[in-house]
Amino acid sequence: MSLLSFLFQKNKIIRSTHEAEMFREVFRENYELYVKVGKSEDLKRFQELGEYINSPLFKQRRKEIDSLSYVGSEYYNAEKQYKQLLKSKKLRAYYLIRDSEELKGYLRVKESEAYKEYAKLRVVVMSPGFDKKLHAAEFAAYREIVKSPKIAALIRLENSPKFKCYTELKDTSLPAEFDRLTTFIQSDDFKKNRAYLINKKRYLTTDDYKLLCEYEELKKRPDIAKYHALSEDPYFNSMLKWEEVFQDDFNTGKLDENSWISRYYAGDRFLNDTYGVGKDVQLYTQDNISFNDSAVCLNFRKESIIGKYWDATLGIREREYEYTSGLLSSATFLRQKYGRFEAKIKLNRNGLTQCFWLMGDTYLPHINVMKCDASGLAVGSICSSKAAVASNEELVKTLELGNDYYIFTLEWTKDKLVWMVNDLVVKEVRENIPDVPMYIGFSLGAHAAPNNHSLPGKMEIDWVKVYKLKN
Repeated sequence: MSLLSFLFQKNKIIRSTHEAEMFREVFRENYELYVKVGKSEDLKRFQELGEYINSPLFKQRRKEIDSLSYVGSEYYNAEKQYKQLLKSKKLRAYYLIRDSEELKGYLRVKESEAYKEYAKLRVVVMSPGFDKKLHAAEFAAYREIVKSPKIAALIRLENSPKFKCYTELKDTSLPAEFDRLTTFIQSDDFKKNRAYLINKKRYLTTDDYKLLCEYEELKKRPDIAKYHALSEDPYFNSMLKWEEVFQDDFNTGKLDENSWISRYYAGDRFLNDTYGVGKDVQLYTQDNISFNDSAVCLNFRKESIIGKYWDATLGIREREYEYTSGLLSSATFLRQKYGRFEAKIKLNRNGLTQCFWLMGDTYLPHINVMKCDASGLAVGSICSSKAAVASNEELVKTLELGNDYYIFTLEWTKDKLVWMVNDLVVKEVRENIPDVPMYIGFSLGAHAAPNNHSLPGKMEIDWVKVYKLKN
């Protein structure tokens, strides 16, 4: 039972037949959309994104991104170290000398013969205990060479504080470290990551955020939103489990003889003729089936006719009937164990018995989806139980139904039988559930001669549909 049907039952409210049909039409349209979206790549993408976005991994990544800080990061530490080195006077002096024309000239002079002579004399003059009087020639040569402009410039550079800084740092790792930091800080990678870590809205720049935006956009898409709303809709889901296997809307103006026979199955199979049974006062004939307003009509009329009759003791005999009527059966075309069976039928309380029923090869079990006569509308089933006939058929006293169209439905599963009128549950049983394939039938008849005011009578069937449970 669907939630909506339960609510209708609880409050004794019945939909109008128009509303019940509209629910079916809306379901059909929604089902087409549901199937289309269900097969779409967009829904598949949405579900994949949803699985990731709702995962612990996504939430953990979001938490980690939000907790990031520039302070304390490798980029922050590198920039801090770089700025500290920038303040070093020795390092600045080192780079002033390293990249200067003075150093280039200095190195060229050091490769000259004059420098070699200067270096040799300097060793002598600067040696401990050197006596310029005893070594006057060497001292005079030294004094002369230091007056040379190139050597004098070399000596001035070597004695300068900047050059001493250069010499001090030249063979250490500090210049290389500064060069590495300079290259790193000027790189696109550093600039990109520094900007990312400083940005308070950094999450909005991430691929995860782009995926979240894509997910939210898909979530807002009308078709996907509708798909998920339908997935939660009780009525839609109650109908979704059924798959239509047969329908006839009787709008061609003639009977589909591949689907229907107009007599009892045994007569069709064994006699190739119609016959009457039990207390029937009518003989069913093909002539009593007509069409109007896209509905098939079973007509009951006064007509004297000789026809066959099944006598339980003597077998098939002939008798005279005073009445004829119409019957439809799917016995040669459609038989089904379990399912949803429904038809839109116009009630007509004129003393005749209108019936929408299910039956197998034997009379029992027998299910009346609806039976309407002068007493009112009845529903129920009849079956064999412990060698006895058990019937749970009863009048539907909770509804006041007029002579109008209504949709009569039976849901038959292995666990229960549920009867509905315009989707309102009117009866449910969970015992003696039939478990044999059965066919559908419609009949209009009487067990006693009707009053003349009942004639001619008719039963109008607008459409019939049969469903099975989906696997």
